[in-house]
Amino acid sequence: ILKGSETSLWMRNIQMGLPSMFIALVTVFVEDSAEVSRKGFFVGYSPLVATVITVQAVGGLIVAVVVKYADNVLKVFASSFSILLSCLISAFAFDFRPNFLFSVGAFMVVLSTVMYSKPAKKRALAQRGQALRAASREGTRKTSLVM
Repeated sequence: ILKGSETSLWMRNIQMGLPSMFIALVTVFVEDSAEVSRKGFFVGYSPLVATVITVQAVGGLIVAVVVKYADNVLKVFASSFSILLSCLISAFAFDFRPNFLFSVGAFMVVLSTVMYSKPAKKRALAQRGQALRAASREGTRKTSLVM
């Protein structure tokens, strides 16, 4: 949808974001309408909350750009890599200790990345080999015509 569309990336972001904003506002007023009417919409917002909102918004824009100009599989690998990187940072900064299932998942992410990158090399080598074989057959035909 994104790569073949004539709609700009920014317009597509607005189209995808407006329904989400509407659903979020309805949820806020259904769940917390009394609190919002008494204290205001931004009650409880701190600099940390604003930072998290900004990081999420920028992350969404980055995902849209990656999907538009790269491959969806690349986006998945980038997301997986970011999860692993945040785990490593959390291990040093917050004394995070991953459990067995997390370690298995991390191993599978790394393994899938390696496995995904291998076939492209094999395919390129196979195509190059076919091209060389075709060229050598054509060269044989030309030499037989010359004689």
